[in-house]
Amino acid sequence: MIIILFLIGFLLGIAYAFIGEKLPLFVPGVIEKESNSWILNLFIGVTNALILLISYYNFGLSYEFFASLIVAGLVFIIFISDFKYMIILDSPLIISGILILILRAYFYGFKDMGLSILSGIVLFLLMLGIGFIGKKLFKKEALGGGDIKLAAIIGIILGFKLGLVSIILSSLLALPYAYGAMALNKDSEVPFGPFLIASMAIVYIFAEKFSNLIAFLF
Repeated sequence: MIIILFLIGFLLGIAYAFIGEKLPLFVPGVIEKESNSWILNLFIGVTNALILLISYYNFGLSYEFFASLIVAGLVFIIFISDFKYMIILDSPLIISGILILILRAYFYGFKDMGLSILSGIVLFLLMLGIGFIGKKLFKKEALGGGDIKLAAIIGIILGFKLGLVSIILSSLLALPYAYGAMALNKDSEVPFGPFLIASMAIVYIFAEKFSNLIAFLF
């Protein structure tokens, strides 16, 4: 059973790496870059296999198990596509959001699904507002459309409070990278998507601890 689950997770990880690398090429104007190294693909495959195994033995066939697989897939695809091509594709976001909502409705009911949708809308509007203010202040795009849409998916997956924590954490994670990038090249663009998705994964994994921290502070 362990071997079968590991192989399923490994093959899914390889598929995520392939999607993240090749799907952006269907966008007009995107120029193909050097293929992912086999080491990176192997790392993603093994990591995803371990995530599947750990999730299965911790949660069984529960909402948390299936949601963790969706989160892992989204993390790997966005990391590759945004770092490599500065693109966050709509299709992975839409598919992930729909799957999470279906799981919410199945395991927790339609009321919970509705709250997830509302959380996604609120965080989408929040990021849209931040992007608008940033554009006015810096006279250029502060946030890409993909980043704003990703915030909606984060809200659907984590809920409003944890989603907001995730967005704040992503800004803290991005600061050192952004500072270094600007120091080396003042005109360089910083892909924010990988930091958004990384913070979402961190908050998802340690959701209970972050929830306790929120309760303590407020």
